[in-house]
Amino acid sequence: MGVSLGVDISALDVCFGGFSPTVMGDMTAIWDKAVEAEARIKACQQAALKAAHAAAARESEPYEWVDGQGTLWEYALLDGVDVRIKGCKTNVAFLSVPEQIEGHTVVEIEADGCAYLSSVEEITVPDTVVVIGPCAFRGNVNLKRVSLPSLVSEYIPDWFRYCKKLSYLKLPGSLEVITPRIFDHTALEELVIGEGTRDIQPGTFTNSKLESIRVAEGNPFMKTDGLALYSKDGTLMAALAVPVESYVVAEGCKGLGKKAFSAFSRLQQVSLPDSLEVVGAFAFAHTSLGSFTAPPHLRAILEKAFFTCHQLKTVVLGAKLELIGSYAFADTPLGRLDLPASIQEVGAHLADGAPLSFSGEKGSFSIAEGGPLSFDGEGGLYRSEADGLHLVRLLDDRAEHYAVQPGTISIDAEAFQNASCLTSVQLPEGLQLIGEGAFRACQAFHQVNIPDSVVSIGREAFLDTALREVSLPAGLEELGDRALITHGAHHGKEPPALQAVRVGEGSLCFRMESGMLIERKQNGTERVVVYVGPDEVVRIPAEVDEVAAYAFNGSTSIKELFLSDRISTVGVRGLAVDAPLDHIHVDLSEPYDGRRQFDLWPPHTDRSEQQMMLALTVPTFVNVEALFQHYDNAIINGSSFDALSESGLDGYEQAVRLIERLEDPVYMDDARQNVARRVLATGLEGSCLEMARRDDRASLRRLADLEILDATNIDAVIEAVQQMQDASMIGYLLELKRERFGRRSFDLSL
Repeated sequence: MGVSLGVDISALDVCFGGFSPTVMGDMTAIWDKAVEAEARIKACQQAALKAAHAAAARESEPYEWVDGQGTLWEYALLDGVDVRIKGCKTNVAFLSVPEQIEGHTVVEIEADGCAYLSSVEEITVPDTVVVIGPCAFRGNVNLKRVSLPSLVSEYIPDWFRYCKKLSYLKLPGSLEVITPRIFDHTALEELVIGEGTRDIQPGTFTNSKLESIRVAEGNPFMKTDGLALYSKDGTLMAALAVPVESYVVAEGCKGLGKKAFSAFSRLQQVSLPDSLEVVGAFAFAHTSLGSFTAPPHLRAILEKAFFTCHQLKTVVLGAKLELIGSYAFADTPLGRLDLPASIQEVGAHLADGAPLSFSGEKGSFSIAEGGPLSFDGEGGLYRSEADGLHLVRLLDDRAEHYAVQPGTISIDAEAFQNASCLTSVQLPEGLQLIGEGAFRACQAFHQVNIPDSVVSIGREAFLDTALREVSLPAGLEELGDRALITHGAHHGKEPPALQAVRVGEGSLCFRMESGMLIERKQNGTERVVVYVGPDEVVRIPAEVDEVAAYAFNGSTSIKELFLSDRISTVGVRGLAVDAPLDHIHVDLSEPYDGRRQFDLWPPHTDRSEQQMMLALTVPTFVNVEALFQHYDNAIINGSSFDALSESGLDGYEQAVRLIERLEDPVYMDDARQNVARRVLATGLEGSCLEMARRDDRASLRRLADLEILDATNIDAVIEAVQQMQDASMIGYLLELKRERFGRRSFDLSL
């Protein structure tokens, strides 16, 4: 359930440019700002056109010009009209880039145009300039002050590379968004924000060492008190810009923006006005606040507002507070927290790492009675709704066991998510719903009872848990995607945690078969939800047209897998069996090459395992052609990934498998057939010798049938086999030679 607040919380993620009227003021104020900015927008558009023209203009030969201070300017004309500064030579301390040279307007400073001027301490760039090239002012080692023009719309810190003394910076007037890269200049002490700046990226002032900040008078979006930045109407404080130990937020402010004070480690005290309604996300994170007393109208404290405030020991909340975001007081020394009855929403992991106690006589957390939320004194946060009692969240991050209160009808979404210490939960009879992600990532969690009354288990409900076994009630109607994908099946090197699933007798939606949990879908087809084993032979039923994501991922017991090309949907790593398969069988819905089924017996090599894994996990459906392609890859390149290993495919087995494929080259294109032939031809003598040792005359004859063993190489093969001193085998080869290649090739000397 969400909370409707008078202040638009989402607007606090931006700083000035896109606020709703509830933060910025009424619509009249918004309209006035738009009118006020219209002239500047037109000027910026004209400047952009000038910049584009400068980039496309034809440059003249270089010229030189000396100004009244003796500075030599190197420049070029653009289409004979405007000036591009190409270089500068000077000995002055205060450098003013000219507005005009010989009657032509200066519009651009090119790359390194005012660079490496060791005498210069201050640079002023006129408003005629609309383009500043890369590294334009770099290497000015004594540069301390810079004023940039009003119509430039970007700021690139590399303009001032190696200018380590830069302490005063007037930003370009048309720069719309200020980012933390301003403080790439670590010596910066004074900052002037231009007329057109409307947004400040949250966290921009995290590394600030400013001593003062100013905003141009014509800026219609923001203002400053010399320490912090506010919206023009004062309803939002966007950011503290100057590090201080204490600060007084201006009267009339309704919201503190995202990261408004974040990372100002010196900050120990903040005085807040009665008008304040919203504390933004991360607003005081990583500060040294020792206490916080909520103003009387405060309605929302957003995500991680006081995260990692290592001095925060006291928090007093007001009677109008409605929302506290996730991790709001996490990793603080807060010893007590009392929420008012007005509270409507409490985020996950509210005070993880804080020394709060959520149970027993020494409990130091409470919620006042009379509101929609209640606390059971054992770590559970509940909400009373029209349909019954909902468990909203487990607040105790140290809880190992928890019993849900009798009468609860719903475990809400993410109620136990990331509860790292939780090992078991007792669910009450009458429970109907287990919400999405309810136990997600509870990596120690391994035991739960699911009452017969449960009808729905949400998506990812037990994802990444250590759940070992589960009994699904007969009346279960809905099981969300990845709900039973436990740790190991989702990721990790160990086998999946889930080892047993039982389905209540009489279930109309679920059943177990061949170690698989199978769901009957509304259209009559079926889905494999998860495989838990321990069956070595797994036959996926013909009705199955979908294998869910991670269903077989990490399974190690399967030796034979029976599939069907009717499986048109395979989720991510749905068939990622983590075991060397002895046999893969595929049934076809329509005949191919006159057959309705195919069988593969993959070799037991590391390369084969990888190829079969790719064949089963990359396609999003059962792709028979891909199976054969990867099988061919495995036998054509029969060596191990480890060059020193002998676990690859031996020459004899490789030859026999390649012969079988060439005799029946189903799904084998011409290119792979040619490669297979080359492999056989390259190792022909060795392969034939191994066939002779095994008295495998059939394979020798099949090589001749394939015309790989032919008149050009049979003598070499016979010579290789002679070392066996097997007269019978030599006689067989001589007869094969005579039979296939004629009497004239018969060699009596043998």
